[in-house]
Order: sequence, then structure tokens, then C-alpha cells
Amino acid sequence: MKILNPKKVFVQYRDDMRPYEPVMKRRYTITHSDITAELFVFIAEKYADDQITKMRDEVRVAWEESEKGLVLIGSVIVDGIDIKGISSIRNKIFYNEMPTALQALRQGDRFLFMNKPVFDETPVYIHFISNNPKFDKMYNFGKIGDYK
Repeated sequence: MKILNPKKVFVQYRDDMRPYEPVMKRRYTITHSDITAELFVFIAEKYADDQITKMRDEVRVAWEESEKGLVLIGSVIVDGIDIKGISSIRNKIFYNEMPTALQALRQGDRFLFMNKPVFDETPVYIHFISNNPKFDKMYNFGKIGDYK
């Protein structure tokens, strides 16, 4: 896993989000700049659709309650209508870069995790959305604490 430079992670809290609460309403939108290699983490009640580019290379993640406790469930769009790029290449890039995106999430919302260290045990699942069954999969990316 690449080492994330925390100086390249920028966070914006929106709506009624604060560094420590609420948890269940938290939605993360993670984007980046190909030019500067900066990562942007938006923490809000709704996904930051105003930050989505036509490349559709954002990662969306939210806290959800499951039978086994809290989970972080996210998604990326591999292909579909108006999505540019070759599905196999987009899939590979998303898979290879997901640890960086999850490090940005963990770094960006570090105050929440410092306040509630048990949250580091939360499993992370990311749905790769694709029209092709070969790429339309749910991946287990371990625990969010793996991305400290």
C-alpha cells in the first residue's frame, strides 16, 4: 500500500456534520486531482454531487447498520451510460487505488476515529458497479483501521 501524504488530503464538512458526530448520517465523497495528486474528502448528509466530474471516478461511502454491527458500504462506477473509458482499465484502477481512497477517508475523518477507536474495526465493502458481470462485484477491503 502506498503511503498517503496527509498534506495532500483536504476535508470539507457539510450540512450539520461535525468532526465527532453524527455518525449514521455520514456520507463520504472522495475525489482527486490528477494534476496535483490531491485527495478531497467531503463529509456530509448527502453525497457531494457538485464535486462529481464527467470522469465519474469518485468513491462514495456511507455508514450502515448490519446484523453484525456497523459497516462502511461504498461504491464506484466502473461503466455505464455516459461513462468514458474501458471497463477493464477503470476496474483495475479503482481496485488498485481503493487503498489510497480509504486512507484519505480515514485521514480526513481522523477526529471521529480518535474519538471512537472501536470504529477502526468497521469492515469496508465497496460495490464496483458495472453492466458487465465480470466487473460488477462487491469487494471486502478489510477494516477501515487498516488504512491508518
